[in-house]
Amino acid sequence: MPRLTIKQKKKDMGLRRSDRRILLLLFAVLLAVWSGVLLDRWLLRPSAVPIQTLNEVAMETLAEQRMGDSRISTENARASSDDDEEMPPQTETFAFDPNTADSCALIRLGLPSWQVKGILKYRAMGGRYHRAEDFKRVPGMTPEVYERLAPFITIGRAFRYYDKSELDADNALRKEDNQQLRDSLASPPRPEKFKELTAVDLNAADTTLLKRIPGIASYRARQIVRYREKLGGYVNTEQLSEIERLPAAELSQWFFVTPNSHRRINVNTATLAEMGRHPYMGFARAHAIESYRKAHGSIKSINELRLLPDFTDRAIARLQPYLTY
Repeated sequence: MPRLTIKQKKKDMGLRRSDRRILLLLFAVLLAVWSGVLLDRWLLRPSAVPIQTLNEVAMETLAEQRMGDSRISTENARASSDDDEEMPPQTETFAFDPNTADSCALIRLGLPSWQVKGILKYRAMGGRYHRAEDFKRVPGMTPEVYERLAPFITIGRAFRYYDKSELDADNALRKEDNQQLRDSLASPPRPEKFKELTAVDLNAADTTLLKRIPGIASYRARQIVRYREKLGGYVNTEQLSEIERLPAAELSQWFFVTPNSHRRINVNTATLAEMGRHPYMGFARAHAIESYRKAHGSIKSINELRLLPDFTDRAIARLQPYLTY
């Protein structure tokens, strides 16, 4: 058997060059695939975060946002309240009827808008204020606000309760009218008219005597007597001109007035109703007097009334003969 050399042995034990190239190529492909898997797992895929952790982060963020919004709204409300305190609304005082005053007038009087809405809703449902004291029942009405507005509350005649004395007077006049109607149907003798100018006491004459004056019949005689009762007596004949559709200039020559024959009102003891019924006083001035008495005590003279806005010079001149202290 022939002997092989060392070079021939290596050639028989080793791989051929083409085989080695194929193996290297396969190794390179496997290395590339494995490197791609590792790169995808370690570098390109994001780290997995538990869903519970994400929810907690979202809830914390939402809570922080709500706290910020509430803090901002609180600061805005505080700023607006500070502005309201720095700029109080201007108030006015004037005579008003709570049954007819509109929202603008009520706001000018210093009532808040929610209180004005309540008053208008009460009126829309048929509610009415029959006395000045009824205005105390307005929801949210404070004693201070009522005391400020009370002297200026004027209840219209259509909304006032009938006073018993007024109701009795109306009933008496109605009975008198009915009696005169029955008398007229019975054709009673008419009173004889005065033939010449005769002086008649204006505070003492009854309707029969008044009807003897030329130009005065039953209706005018009742007008004169009715207004005399409201005044408490005439102080001069010029007051006849205050009676509607009465020719005072023609009739005043028949009358005279006895001095101090009229009634007076004591402003320190008279009630609100007694003062308010007088034609020269009215309920607005009566409220003003009552409020002044509560604040300052008894009234000593007419000059104290000049301090009240409702008592003008003309009003004081007309009232002065009818007031006592």
